[in-house]
Amino acid sequence: SDVNSMDSVDSGCTMGAGESQSNHAASLSSELIIWEIEVPKHLVGRLIGKQGRYVSFLKQNSGAKIYISTLPYTQEFQICHIDGTQQQVDKALSLIGKKFKDLDLTNLYAPPPPPLTLPSLPMTSWLLLPSGVTVEVIVVNIVSAGHVFVQQHTHPTYHALRSLDQQMFLCYSQPGTPSLPSPAEVGVICAAPAVEGAWWRAQVITFYKETNEVEIRYVDYGGYDRVKIDSLRQIRSDFVTLPFQGAEVLLDNIAPLPGEDRFSPEATSALEELTRGVALLAQVSNYDNNTGLPLVHLWNMVGDEV
Repeated sequence: SDVNSMDSVDSGCTMGAGESQSNHAASLSSELIIWEIEVPKHLVGRLIGKQGRYVSFLKQNSGAKIYISTLPYTQEFQICHIDGTQQQVDKALSLIGKKFKDLDLTNLYAPPPPPLTLPSLPMTSWLLLPSGVTVEVIVVNIVSAGHVFVQQHTHPTYHALRSLDQQMFLCYSQPGTPSLPSPAEVGVICAAPAVEGAWWRAQVITFYKETNEVEIRYVDYGGYDRVKIDSLRQIRSDFVTLPFQGAEVLLDNIAPLPGEDRFSPEATSALEELTRGVALLAQVSNYDNNTGLPLVHLWNMVGDEV
């Protein structure tokens, strides 16, 4: 692996990330270790040595690859990059530690994070309904008469959704945007085609290998859909900064007719009639034991409970 076999100075961009994924079956002694330490500017010259002599001495004695990165994190420091087996890295560090007694030898290197294009986001990215407070909502998707998605249209982040929709439309109606890799990773956020040519943010819920389809949940406008994976696109990282606007909720105190295990289509249409285009008040009363979804009471603004 000659990725970094440059001499003492290097841009620090060639991290050789592939090397660190070494085969676990190989004994630890041969596993590649990457170690990076911060070197204050005024010590860099001594660490490199005249005409690079000290770095050459360290490389010969330890067997590790060593270079000083000219890509400092700050103006005050540069990074000394060491890679090799655990033994080689330890040897290099002990030599450096002897010469520079006050140098902090803590390893700053962290393996490269997964690419930003496929964020799998923590729940804080969701704009959830606050507990115990009444908030104004609109129903944006009805899964069944007892299971809906709502948006908090008075929340300060809500107005940004329209411009996000426009930007996503412009971005994804162009040919050549990268497809979502298959097999799709459950939980990943992607861009999915929606009604009338729109593109919406969606989350992969299930991957069906046999048919190369995925079940997705639209995270702003709610609802579930099953689509071919090749219709989905990777999402740009700047499209996931806005919290997801669709809160998935179950309606409290509403159950299917006795003897039925699901709501009738009539019940679902009745709820559509009651909620279409009207602002409602919602309050979280509890959380469902099976799904963890909030159970809510909904009233329309005139004061009747829906």
